[in-house]
Amino acid sequence: MKVKSVLFVSLVILLAACSSSKKEAEDAIIADENTVTDFALRIEQSVLNGNPDVYNNAFDKEYLKSLIRDNSIVNSSLDADFGQEYFESNFHTGDEAVQVVDNGGDFKFVRYYMDEKDSSHHIVFRTYNDFILNFIDYKVDTLGGLLAIKDGFIYNTGRQFSDIIRENVLLNVLYKTNPEGTTSTLKHIKELGDEGKYKEAMRQLHQHEAELNELSYYWQLYIANLYQTCPKSQYIDSLNQLKVKGLDNRMLLLHQLMFYLNEGMTEYCGGTINELIEYAGDDPIFLLIFGKTNFYAKHYGTALGCYETAAEFLPPLWDLWFSKLECYHAMNDSEHFGQCLEEGKKNYGMTDEQLSAIKERHFSRQK
Repeated sequence: MKVKSVLFVSLVILLAACSSSKKEAEDAIIADENTVTDFALRIEQSVLNGNPDVYNNAFDKEYLKSLIRDNSIVNSSLDADFGQEYFESNFHTGDEAVQVVDNGGDFKFVRYYMDEKDSSHHIVFRTYNDFILNFIDYKVDTLGGLLAIKDGFIYNTGRQFSDIIRENVLLNVLYKTNPEGTTSTLKHIKELGDEGKYKEAMRQLHQHEAELNELSYYWQLYIANLYQTCPKSQYIDSLNQLKVKGLDNRMLLLHQLMFYLNEGMTEYCGGTINELIEYAGDDPIFLLIFGKTNFYAKHYGTALGCYETAAEFLPPLWDLWFSKLECYHAMNDSEHFGQCLEEGKKNYGMTDEQLSAIKERHFSRQK
């Protein structure tokens, strides 16, 4: 009798396990355009709702960890608490995106596509703050019946997300174990730039290129100091010459766009936007960028048209509202300027006193 009871219990457990496995198989998500798009939209909505957790937890950390173990220093550090801490510090993307939105910027899912080379699924997110753009192209696949981010390309660094993780862990470990080495050199070059000593910073960058050029941080410092030292007429050519150094075209296009924006070069700005759309996808934020470029070129009517169209598709961004005010002021259109100023009450909860202060501070001077 006791044997039968044991067999019966075992049979029940086996049947329950089979039933559970069957249910898990039925509930498992298959990666396709619809499921991956829904995954991206959940991340976007959670960020816009002020919840960073969905984005923070969207990554296949173990897979990413396996990618960065090819560096011996990084690999050995991951077995220590400090190395694990440096690794985990890379997964605050949700907090960073929420902070961007809280500071008056925007976060948006822009595009889904399938890479035909390896049939991989990709989602592209965009962050915007104070006329600075960045796009992140993530590769998505399944993990334990759910979807997860496996890796991704970050436009403003020109590197894969896994490369940035490896580099962050490596530099933190080197700073801890050998503070007088590579990290000291990078720190010194950054300080030179911060002090306005751009030519000396460039000299140091060229001197240490052989030992540092595999680091994305090196190229960020290089481009920042190149902008400060290179004649404007030669900057774009100098930037494009970096392709022979292995820098990705998407990164260079993003830097070109910022240059054309600040210089009011509308034709080149429009062409660069069209090139970026081929990679990142169409995005109404480009209308804001193109509008600002036209404003700097004193094409106020064109700028205003861009802003008004962008406003139909974007949230009530402060930069968009203020840019419209700039146009109306430049066009001496006091009626529409006043109407636009009043939008500050509805969109930002501003008082009459605050609106008057903005008008006095920014628009009281004669053009």
